[in-house]
Amino acid sequence: MNILAVCPANCATGGPEAIHEFTSNMNKLEDVDARIWYWNAGKGDPTPQEYKRYGCEYVTELPKGYDGVIVFPEIWANYAALYPDIVTAVWWLGVDAYASWTPADQRGEFLGDDSIIHIAQSQYAYEFLHKLRVRKLYKCGDLLNADFYEEFEEEERSDVVLYNPVKATPFMKKIMDACPDVKFKPVKDMTRAQVIDTMRHSKLYIDFGEFPGRERMPREAALCGCCLITSKVGAAAYHEDFRHNYKYDSKDAHIWAIVRRIHEVLDNFEECQHDFEIFRRSLMAERKGVQFQYRTIRGAFYEVFDNYSGA
Repeated sequence: MNILAVCPANCATGGPEAIHEFTSNMNKLEDVDARIWYWNAGKGDPTPQEYKRYGCEYVTELPKGYDGVIVFPEIWANYAALYPDIVTAVWWLGVDAYASWTPADQRGEFLGDDSIIHIAQSQYAYEFLHKLRVRKLYKCGDLLNADFYEEFEEEERSDVVLYNPVKATPFMKKIMDACPDVKFKPVKDMTRAQVIDTMRHSKLYIDFGEFPGRERMPREAALCGCCLITSKVGAAAYHEDFRHNYKYDSKDAHIWAIVRRIHEVLDNFEECQHDFEIFRRSLMAERKGVQFQYRTIRGAFYEVFDNYSGA
């Protein structure tokens, strides 16, 4: 079976990395030839250097007479309906991004097409699609970089609170202003090895940004032994997506409760770290579970493909 996974060209963010990882792992299954289909590719190599290690072959246009499956990310979900003679799927790496990329009067046009396969990366996306009554709906998560799953010896950690500056909302600023005695460190301008080392020597990661899906950096921090404090928006609200209880609404009335929790983690780290053991174990276990999900998705592709072939 041929699979083309649509991906923005020359784009190194969480979504494109998940698409490369998906393509690489699908290629490990029997009878599958999966490639990246880069959209808007200019001259030169469209694969970011960071993703060369996935070893994905690619195309920059749809091969003539293509006979296989096209997997679209949710930002381009509407395009799935433009290929009625090809098996198409939408991988919902997030939910919110679809609305931001799609004009209001064009949203949901494809949801009534029962031939399109929908794949949810998170429980948040799964329930969103289930409520819309899409018929062919499956779960398939994504894995983090293999380096984050490596076992490591616990060493002394600093009283540092990590955060992603890309998601530093005004509410985050209020929290930081309410903790003048706490050191906050942005995770930016670091190599992957530096990110891992920083997370393994810090006590807490905090995130009050949007959670359109299972955001990667909070999961990376948890695997590195950090405690987490997050919002309750999007996927963060779902226990299946983020198995921890250090969650708060992004409301001014909750700032002091968040501040108390920050100090509790910094002052009693080892005790608080135990509260995230189930989450860390579930993340480690996903390496096997996701492989089963890939096989399920392959089976769904074959089922729809056989129906097309027999039509």
